[in-house]
Amino acid sequence: MIPGPVSIADDVLAALGEPVIAHYGSEWTDLYVRVTSGLRRILRTAGQVHLLFGPGSAAIEMCIASVVSPGEGILIPANGFFGDRMIEIARAHGLQVVTVPTARREAVSVEAVRRALDGRPELRAVAMVHHETSLGVVNPVREVAALARDRGALMIVDAVSSAGGIDLDVDGWGIDLCATVANKCLGGPIGVAPVVAGERAIDALKEGRPRSAGWYLDLATWSRYSEDWKTWHPHPTTMPTSVVVALDVAVQQFLDEGLEARLLKQLGARDRVRQGLSAAGFEMLVPDEVASPVTTAALGPAGMDVTRYMAWLLERGIRIAGGMGEFAGKAIRVGHMGRAMQSDAIERFLELTASYVGVATVPR
Repeated sequence: MIPGPVSIADDVLAALGEPVIAHYGSEWTDLYVRVTSGLRRILRTAGQVHLLFGPGSAAIEMCIASVVSPGEGILIPANGFFGDRMIEIARAHGLQVVTVPTARREAVSVEAVRRALDGRPELRAVAMVHHETSLGVVNPVREVAALARDRGALMIVDAVSSAGGIDLDVDGWGIDLCATVANKCLGGPIGVAPVVAGERAIDALKEGRPRSAGWYLDLATWSRYSEDWKTWHPHPTTMPTSVVVALDVAVQQFLDEGLEARLLKQLGARDRVRQGLSAAGFEMLVPDEVASPVTTAALGPAGMDVTRYMAWLLERGIRIAGGMGEFAGKAIRVGHMGRAMQSDAIERFLELTASYVGVATVPR
């Protein structure tokens, strides 16, 4: 019950054990196209989808370094660990980063972003985290994307822990580049980080601007291979075929269930976890109105040794995550995606927690 990677379904796990297939040819290409087409439906986009072999941070690096040149400006409103990581990535590529101060227990302020953009009309792009898992807070990507588009800036979104678990409409919201992973809300295994590139992002690749993305992490490389080799090898390098086979199972299960049904299930899991933890004396780290459907972060009751409590849970078969940064040793983070959104897992976790803190029961 950590914020990823998730415990995957038995059918997905079984697919990982199938004989390894080649990463080229008609059979493989049909599979690759089926997975990317399914992801387009989940992410609500008609753009390119590339299955980058690597972690979410690589996908974010691809998005940033492929369209923003060294020396150009990028606005990154950060309110947690992973927003700070985006800033690190941008600076590593020689970009001029403009930040937006945000309180650590609040969502990014749309008005603060508006003021920052008004003061720096030359900015090339805006990049932000949709779901900041270090806090369990959902940031206003839709509103910020509208501001970016109004000013002609590209919009880059880290949807690593939100895609498939939180409302996200890539095309409808005007997102140009979106990075996610297989091993969180999509319910797949570790190893693939899908990247969505919209029309404006693809056009940006054709402008001839200098890019620091190298070769493998250059979106232009992947876009070229997806076209030139589309009939037999629609990507530039060897792929982890077993991971993609398993992701295909997860994506098809997701589509069979339906996006709306999955999002409602996530909301129900969040509400039950927050209700149960509050009844056990925990303080929610962020307000209900910006609380993530995917991860709940909470401060332990007064006097609780959070580290000891987490170890006690682990001895009983449940792993949760600790707080990050200033909340390390003070807060817990509970993921409710994949198998962890199932009611039996949630009730077991809440019953154990109630027992630990001495509460007779955790009411529904």
